[in-house]
Amino acid sequence: MRTWLLTGLCVVLSAVAVFGADAKPERHRLYTPPDSDSTGGITGMITKPGKPILEILAMPPDHPELVYEGKVVGSNRQGFLFENLPMAKYNLFVIYENEFYEGLELSFVPDTLTEKDRKSIDFIVKASDPFFNKKVIHRVEGTTGRGNFARCVVTQYRDGPGTVTADYVEMKGISRRTFKLIWLKDVGVGWQVVQKRDLYPVTVAMSLLTPTHHFSKVLSKIRVTDQVKDLGEISLGNNQ
Repeated sequence: MRTWLLTGLCVVLSAVAVFGADAKPERHRLYTPPDSDSTGGITGMITKPGKPILEILAMPPDHPELVYEGKVVGSNRQGFLFENLPMAKYNLFVIYENEFYEGLELSFVPDTLTEKDRKSIDFIVKASDPFFNKKVIHRVEGTTGRGNFARCVVTQYRDGPGTVTADYVEMKGISRRTFKLIWLKDVGVGWQVVQKRDLYPVTVAMSLLTPTHHFSKVLSKIRVTDQVKDLGEISLGNNQ
């Protein structure tokens, strides 16, 4: 199961951090340490959207529990650099103030989920993590049938007092939000959450609780060998 089963940690961090400003060291512990023996990496410059990157993450699709944090570079914060990445293919997750772009591969086979599957997944995801009273499933893919799996990309946020923490004090105009990658399994009577990966928990203004989601193929299947791969200038505007 590894140490990436961070649900309990996420709830604790969420309950504590909502009382103060967002702290990167607290979030930094969520990410996978670079591999000092690996010489590969990824670099590039995102020209569209033309605004500062808050965070950029890289995940190998066959091991999405591994989440590597990139460096945001350049005076305009539109460049990025990942160093010491093991050889693999990677998908990127790019976060801006009020939107995010991702190229996550959620399934290695064609999606066959039915409408019934999707309703069951929506129900169980929204019933999980009660600290966050709102969940938005942006994308979900998987295979229908008992014993099969699905994955989804979700924004979770808290827009008011809840029932989980008795000491919760609503801060005017500020609340807690996170992006998560969630694994589910069809156990026969419906879908159940089996694993979760927190990607970017933060305390933000209420106006930023529901950032716009974009899927971009440009951020998918980036092969890293033993050198830093330069992607050059990247436009995320028209490749969904």
